[in-house]
Amino acid sequence: MKFAIRDDDTNYFTNPEDLEKIYSRIWNICPISLAVVPFIASMKSPAIPEKYWQGDKIFPIGENSELVSYLREKIKEGKISIMLHGYFHRDNPDGFEFETGNNLYQKLKKGKEYLEKVFQVKVNTFVPPHNTILKEGIKAVIKTRMNLSVVPSFHFNKRPWDFRTFRIALKRHFFGIKHGWEIPYVLDFATHKEMRCYPLTPQVDFEFLKEKYDLTYKFDGVFCLATHYWEFKAKMKNEQEKTQREVFEKFWNYIRFSNKTEFLSLDKILGVG
Repeated sequence: MKFAIRDDDTNYFTNPEDLEKIYSRIWNICPISLAVVPFIASMKSPAIPEKYWQGDKIFPIGENSELVSYLREKIKEGKISIMLHGYFHRDNPDGFEFETGNNLYQKLKKGKEYLEKVFQVKVNTFVPPHNTILKEGIKAVIKTRMNLSVVPSFHFNKRPWDFRTFRIALKRHFFGIKHGWEIPYVLDFATHKEMRCYPLTPQVDFEFLKEKYDLTYKFDGVFCLATHYWEFKAKMKNEQEKTQREVFEKFWNYIRFSNKTEFLSLDKILGVG
């Protein structure tokens, strides 16, 4: 089976030390796929210092030279890869950024080109903020020739339709009936590829991740763990004595010695990069 780690929300305010503390003993084995916000906006967010929550200022990640230099070095070492994570990552009045927003193609195109210029790499995969994207957003992903990574199940009633989509919908449906869970493979729509991830948040416990990993292993599938570096100090909802980092490390120690698991970036699993 193939395994990837996706970490979301790297942005202008990210401290390299936070990434180093979490992943320094991980990315020599499993490269970290960073979902990067190109132009994070002032808003209330754990990924932004509180003094920047108010106002309309935009913070391009390229203006944090220390962070950019650090990430470029890690890219050269093969320890991280770069994906596009929204544009401003700011919610709209009526929904999330790529759920109800306007000019989505222009935002994806500009965000992709900006990250490629800043980090001197090809950006192939889009991660929508809050893992939420609907029809117009998917059309924009296709038009920019990127792939898509999300956490929830795919909503086929809220996406562009063609014959390939219909076939994939049937395949997922019958796999679910037969096996009782989500199909553990990359979905190839011809226009692009999509891969779901399993979240690690304070609401998710070790047993949930272990169950999904074991099932994926059984079917020789693909498993992506999606998390946030800024959340690792948080207490787990059902185990207040444990932090999210402790659950992450327990899960990592469970899987790391598997001789049938290949540790890759998301781009590699999706066939690019």
